[in-house]
Amino acid sequence: MSLSFFLGTSKAQISPLTGAINDFTKEVYLDLAANFQRNAIISPLSLHMALGLTLFGSKGETSYAIMQGIQIKNPDTLLNDYKGIIEHLSKSPELKIANKIYFGQDVQLDPSYETGALQHFNSALGKVDLNHSQSAADQINNWVAHQTNNKINNVIGSSNITSDTRLILINAIHFKGIWASPFKRNNTKDKLFYLSETHSIRVPMMYIKEEFIMNVEVGDEGFAMLELPYGTKQEQRFSMHVFLPNKRTGLAALEKKFFQTNESFAEKFG
Repeated sequence: MSLSFFLGTSKAQISPLTGAINDFTKEVYLDLAANFQRNAIISPLSLHMALGLTLFGSKGETSYAIMQGIQIKNPDTLLNDYKGIIEHLSKSPELKIANKIYFGQDVQLDPSYETGALQHFNSALGKVDLNHSQSAADQINNWVAHQTNNKINNVIGSSNITSDTRLILINAIHFKGIWASPFKRNNTKDKLFYLSETHSIRVPMMYIKEEFIMNVEVGDEGFAMLELPYGTKQEQRFSMHVFLPNKRTGLAALEKKFFQTNESFAEKFG
């Protein structure tokens, strides 16, 4: 793969939690880049949110392990900051965040957990018959599909629900943005895309002539970064950042370089 894409908000909400999410993103991205050799779209925020919801209901060694994994030092900070982030992101018509906790018919949740999940994570709760795995999976998938305009409709399979399953935490993020400067379909042409120095394929490539924000770093280990905003000329809450290494085989070096400092994405390119 010769390109890397990031989607971010135009106005970063700086807090201890956003710092933790940035650190978590670094670990997830580098692990995926090293061990997954195909194209992928990931949402570290989605993973972090689900684990944060798990942390909120855990204790002892489990709680400590999750805190280490998601880079959280103070669980109380997690609760207050997550509420602010979710409220901020939920104001956008382009982004839909859906959280829900499903639990078995015989499970009784602590009332304080139910209250906190709703208050801090905007998480719905619902009982499901986990003894019938297919109907339970269908119920969960139908809810997720409804929340995401039918874009995500197979988040869990019946094989994921076993006799040991007592609780299922669901997190889905659906983004549908419109370019501030739309591409014209008839300008799309098949061009060469290099998978390696010697291996290329022909893929549809979009074209537009417009003014955009760019960041260029020269040299063999350099890159070009292009910011493509969503929204209108007057209001832009999200942007896609496209990174193109100067060398055809330079993506791995770029990924390593990108995370060498503790600067957040917003501090580097925001």
